[in-house]
Amino acid sequence: MQMSCIRAVAAVRSFVALALATATLGACEPDHDDHDDDHSNEIISRVVLTFSPLDGGDPLTFTFDDPDGDGGVSGVSERIELAAGAQYDLTLSFENSLVDPPEDLTSEITAEAEDHMVFIVGDVVGPASTSTTALVSQSYADLESTYGENAVGDDLPVGIRHTVEAMEAGEGTFRVLLRHLPPLGDEPQKTGDLPADLAAGRDLPGSVDVDVSFDLVVS
Repeated sequence: MQMSCIRAVAAVRSFVALALATATLGACEPDHDDHDDDHSNEIISRVVLTFSPLDGGDPLTFTFDDPDGDGGVSGVSERIELAAGAQYDLTLSFENSLVDPPEDLTSEITAEAEDHMVFIVGDVVGPASTSTTALVSQSYADLESTYGENAVGDDLPVGIRHTVEAMEAGEGTFRVLLRHLPPLGDEPQKTGDLPADLAAGRDLPGSVDVDVSFDLVVS
């Protein structure tokens, strides 16, 4: 099945709540609708973040869940709790839990790796965020070729996998953005400059598939 527009059901409802927190980023507008019209929209109602400590130990899993989709109940994010000084492999997964059985959409994203990119922002220092109040550092740990042949252009990160280090004790925000970036004509929208553009507050091309925030605690 070809994936077209994958949209987190909470993105629209949470826009106002996130607006003040994200105003300095300036990256989610304009939200261009570049998806093919002949494909039906997919819904991402659950985002799962799995932090696996590099020195061993049980993985830590934190979930955003919107169990009623576009219903009256807003989605809920679990609080991320990490240990200061620890390093983690972070893996993201995306799911439509509103169907039975639930539909794993991560494989569809990786099948279109050259058209998608995840950005991590908030109280984070990394390719897309240069926060002066950073509690964690983040770097990409995958490339388009991790999931299949890199057919066009540079072999760029996708962002299903990351390396994260918890640096400073404190409380903040960990925000996950997934954008759909299909080519426009013969021109790619996904380029290696996008994380730096987001960190600098410039608008990004493409459209929003996921925009969810988690409370972050490092202790």
